[in-house]
Amino acid sequence: MNDIELRVLEVFPEPETSVLQREVFADYEESRLLAEVLASESAARPKDLEVPNPSVFRVAAFRGEVLVGWTQGYREGRSQFYMLNSGVAFAERRKGVYSQLVKAVLAHAEAQGCAFVTSRHVAASVAVIIAKLGLGFYISGFEYSEVYGPLVRLTYLVGEERRNLYRTRAAPIRPAE
Repeated sequence: MNDIELRVLEVFPEPETSVLQREVFADYEESRLLAEVLASESAARPKDLEVPNPSVFRVAAFRGEVLVGWTQGYREGRSQFYMLNSGVAFAERRKGVYSQLVKAVLAHAEAQGCAFVTSRHVAASVAVIIAKLGLGFYISGFEYSEVYGPLVRLTYLVGEERRNLYRTRAAPIRPAE
């Protein structure tokens, strides 16, 4: 694990990133109907909206010069950072690579003055959810996506005051004696 190097990048390297994404998401069921809907929506979208978001924060994990993982996300509003997607090569899983990537995002979000970091995960992504819970994320919601199915929303509260407030508000209460 110590020979993993994290690099903040303007753009992810290609074709390495596309190859890794295909590997990471290979177990997702293909849907021609979804592909048709996305293509139709893309064709109807004004072309000036397809400019990449310059505020996307990208971190890649390398073992030597081999890309073994990535994460990316962006700021939403003044106080939230949203982790858009991440992945780690199958051979590199359960070695702490994902946790290193998440810690890099948390450090970035804190440096940018964000109050919380959010992410959404396929409910069956138990290893990812457990890793994030271990890093201090809380389950903050559930939703349904027509693309991904049931999703678990996770939130990391950046400041200790916010974490204390959460613990106080989330604790079960009973009447005072």
